[in-house]
Amino acid sequence: MTNFKILYYFESDLLSLIEIKRLLPNETDKSKLFFWLLFDKPEAKLKKLNFVSMHSDGDTELRIFEQEQVAFNKLGALLNLENEEFLLDVMPSDAKLNTPLQQSIDTFLK
Repeated sequence: MTNFKILYYFESDLLSLIEIKRLLPNETDKSKLFFWLLFDKPEAKLKKLNFVSMHSDGDTELRIFEQEQVAFNKLGALLNLENEEFLLDVMPSDAKLNTPLQQSIDTFLK
């Protein structure tokens, strides 16, 4: 059983991008509850993205981080990462995570 809920989940062949909410009923500090995580599949490395702001424009959502940004809607996501763009597929929030990603998140949350 996981101790988090998936809020947004995007995938490509090289990357997974996921927003999670920790399931801590007595915690009110959002910085301890919500995390955007980027998983590099070939390297099997997880990176926490440092959230700056969010915007909504009709059907499109935008999340801005210190060095990255992602624009997404129901059809897909465009991640700007280190002057490169990656197209990501939208995954269901109840999707089973692959083992390396699941293990990396579990380790991160400890």
